[in-house]
Amino acid sequence: MKGREVAALLLLCVAAAAAGFGAYWWWHQRAPAEVSVRPDLEFRDLDGQPHRLSEWNGKLLLLNFWATWCTPCLKEIPLLVETQREHGPHGLQIVGIAMDDAEMVRAFAQRLQMNYPIMVGQGEIAEAMDALGDPLGAFPFSVLIARDGRILDRRSGDLSREEIQEWLAAHLHASK
Repeated sequence: MKGREVAALLLLCVAAAAAGFGAYWWWHQRAPAEVSVRPDLEFRDLDGQPHRLSEWNGKLLLLNFWATWCTPCLKEIPLLVETQREHGPHGLQIVGIAMDDAEMVRAFAQRLQMNYPIMVGQGEIAEAMDALGDPLGAFPFSVLIARDGRILDRRSGDLSREEIQEWLAAHLHASK
């Protein structure tokens, strides 16, 4: 192959990848973002016990979807642990929802001293993220839910300390 043919083939590959990503992005930006009230989803904890989101009615609920292989997820967990310790007594409940093997998650939860409930699963986790309005299907994904079940905000990607503080300042005490 000549240099021009290789360059043309590479350009075609890049264009195809960009078109595929654009179609994926458009598809995931449509209807899910319209979700305004949390569905009463059910998850299983590390011991296999079922829990519904309604279990935390009356609390400001921060759902954090993560995985043990997700570097940004692992980076934000210490911040979530600190946030739960500081704001849990004031009505915040963080729930970590991992798409992973329960034993692997248990080891990470112990190592990272996670002080909030951890749920695990596989395909049902992706379905739950979609039901809550996840635009990308990527980890981490966080959803802030008011005490009355209204979805207040969503965030794809890891949360910063400033973002969490803004969420809590706007909603923790105001939603009592």
